[in-house]
Amino acid sequence: MRFLVLSDIHSNLEALTAVLADAEDKQIDSIVCLGDFVGYGANPDECVQTIASVPNATAVLGNHDAAVIDSDQRELFNPVAKAGILYSESRLGEDSKAYLSGLPLVIESPPNFIAVHSSPFRPEGWVYVIEPSDAADAFYSMRQTLAFIGHTHFPVVHADNGSVIPFLPGDRVKVDEKQKIMINVGSVGQPRDGDARAAYVVYDSGQKAASIFRVHYDIDRAAAKIIEAGLPPMLAARLRRGY
Repeated sequence: MRFLVLSDIHSNLEALTAVLADAEDKQIDSIVCLGDFVGYGANPDECVQTIASVPNATAVLGNHDAAVIDSDQRELFNPVAKAGILYSESRLGEDSKAYLSGLPLVIESPPNFIAVHSSPFRPEGWVYVIEPSDAADAFYSMRQTLAFIGHTHFPVVHADNGSVIPFLPGDRVKVDEKQKIMINVGSVGQPRDGDARAAYVVYDSGQKAASIFRVHYDIDRAAAKIIEAGLPPMLAARLRRGY
């Protein structure tokens, strides 16, 4: 099977639409979304419904999604992020709220991978996997060889030998049953690795290989909608910087 794996859409409908269009010729069998449908951008309801309406799409809960449906989850959010949460809460329809409320924290797929927003280690704690020590805790928690994660908006490949390697367009990561790896798929709607293009990954479970793709989208339109919505202007500026 071929999986389209994406994360951190953050209410950016222009980026999500561009990703789905770009993936149309890649013989995708199923979509796996690693959460954070909402927050930051102007179209939370449309982004949730776009994924929810795709046959064979599965998803896990992200911390911004959790904060929209549970106010107790907002305590650690800074004022800018919280503004995105409050805006998303006000714009989500009941169907979208119900969809987010029903999402699990973790998916364990039959082709032997785990999908989680933050880390396989205490996924409810929204741990950022950045340093090798963060990854070590995650690997200890994994029963599978492969995990797909998001949350940091920075596409990298973590291996259980302590290596952390940027995941760049043109790279093809092979899964070796003798080594555990975690692939951070980056962000669709708010990249933070200095590349403003939307990111997504295609994983072929038959070939046990993952490839990353970057897609141009209408950043000007997405940014203008953020300003029109009355959201903090820095959220629009970040789209253009890719950070």
